[in-house]
Amino acid sequence: MFEEGISGTLMNMKKSNQTSLGFVVWFPFVRSHMKTIREGSLVAVRNFSSSKDVDHYSVMRITSVMPTHYAMMTSMDGYPGFVEEAAISASKDWNQDRPVEDTTKIMCDAVPSRFEIKRSRAMGDNEPEMAPETNLPMPGERVKMLNSEWTRRIINHDLQKQDGTVVIGTLANMNDVEILALWDSVIRTHFGVFAYTNAGKSNLLSTITSKIITSSGTVKAVIYDLMGEYGILLADVLYGSDNACIVFLSDDSVPRSVSNFWHNPTESNASTAAKDIVRTTVLPKTLISKRGMFFKPVQKMLVDGKFKLLLQEYGTVAELLQNIIESADSSVASRSLMNILMQHGKNPCTAANMENLLSKLQNHAFDEASHAKADSLKIKAISKLENTLKRTSSIDQVKEKYKIRLDVMVQDLNRDSDSSLYIIQDTNDVSVREFSDTLGYKMLHSRRERGIISPSVSFIYDEADQFIAQDDRQPGMRESKQIAEQLARRGRKYGLGIGIATQRIVYLDTNILGQPHTYFVSKLPRASDREKIQEAFGLSDETLQESLRFNVGQWLLISHSATGIDGLPIPVQLPDANIRISDFLARLTKQDSVQ
Repeated sequence: MFEEGISGTLMNMKKSNQTSLGFVVWFPFVRSHMKTIREGSLVAVRNFSSSKDVDHYSVMRITSVMPTHYAMMTSMDGYPGFVEEAAISASKDWNQDRPVEDTTKIMCDAVPSRFEIKRSRAMGDNEPEMAPETNLPMPGERVKMLNSEWTRRIINHDLQKQDGTVVIGTLANMNDVEILALWDSVIRTHFGVFAYTNAGKSNLLSTITSKIITSSGTVKAVIYDLMGEYGILLADVLYGSDNACIVFLSDDSVPRSVSNFWHNPTESNASTAAKDIVRTTVLPKTLISKRGMFFKPVQKMLVDGKFKLLLQEYGTVAELLQNIIESADSSVASRSLMNILMQHGKNPCTAANMENLLSKLQNHAFDEASHAKADSLKIKAISKLENTLKRTSSIDQVKEKYKIRLDVMVQDLNRDSDSSLYIIQDTNDVSVREFSDTLGYKMLHSRRERGIISPSVSFIYDEADQFIAQDDRQPGMRESKQIAEQLARRGRKYGLGIGIATQRIVYLDTNILGQPHTYFVSKLPRASDREKIQEAFGLSDETLQESLRFNVGQWLLISHSATGIDGLPIPVQLPDANIRISDFLARLTKQDSVQ
């Protein structure tokens, strides 16, 4: 149960506003201990429930490790030469292989796990038992480090016995301890990914999405991809899944060669389009040297219909102009103009009806009293109609295999027989925000109306501050924020969840930020961002500062529902998505060489 040859002392217990208690543990300094005692390690110390027959060990998690020398803890205000000489002399003690010098210690901070291990002192092979913590640890007692097996048992408490688990990663600094999570809880109770630039948010989302989709077999995921990253980061899923595609909201968001291929899907057009897609896609640094290897799989995905154009359909002209009509100020807008919009709005949204309304608007004259406001309304309606007509004409020429209807997406997301992935892209952020509102509303409405609770669907908002910002004055922001909040508050009972990823937490709407039950946190240099996470999960700043020392791919996983221990921050090492994609490319290259 315990690591041999390592024991320390519980030196202090202190109150914490975030975790209720914090602990200070000292270990004797041994050079080899610095490789074993790490942030995230679990330790145990007897608590006040212990008796002569049974030992009760409170389990704690180490959050910081600091080798300390007594001679170097004093002030550095003395004569520089003496201070430096003392430091050089003290440094020789760092090489000791056994605890000889009492001047050196490994000082650790720790937080409670709320669990304890009960072990009988009676002779025999009685298996220790895990249970909720029953009392406070005893200051001055010996602190022992749990071995890998018991660390795994504590962190994954009860999850080994449940279906629906996925191996998220390994315990950071302990590669032999796998970390399990309930994928359905991650989705239904929502998750967040928070870290600064270049910490690997997109890499993490790719890994989570790939793991959950391949592990579950029925889960659905919709990623709102403003940066156009996930076509590459999930290329293996797109390539190998029947129900996975990138959905473009307009043909203006793809190279002209792709539009040409959609209209005329010849081998030559496919080759040109694939080259343009690969050339214009921003790759992670580690995949730049492999850019040429993406050409063949992207060409095959094009031919197979993995790049699709959304065919947006409106029942009536009023539905097409809904946002424009609803935002009109009837007190100042021209009454005659509103009458035209409302009268023609009842007509089916065909090209002929749109052209008829467009002609009426272009020839309409205003009364002087409301000219300015009405003119603005007229311009918006004309622009919407012209763009829709232009797009309708272009879409009509696209082959059916390369188009997808909104109602088809909704039907697939409600089908409980296979997994699906939709990556939504467009060069216009407003279009993506508006589409997130349309799709989210239709999913909520269809499931509420038909009483559907499965399969689980995760709506993932990458660059979430562009969808759910507190300041919703940007076009389309109010709509995307409202549907995200509805999904966060009411979606779980219908199997609908959200995932939010951003580097600027302070910009997010607090009503939505407080909803996720699972957080992945990495480097957050700004104190204001860390404070938001502290408030949401009751964490100490010392715990979050631990993440500042993380390497790429290391995250603090905190969950109230998906992990073995609710609310315990777990430092995890996640697989690198770039390595997964590199392996995928290597397999394809090997297959081509064999053929």
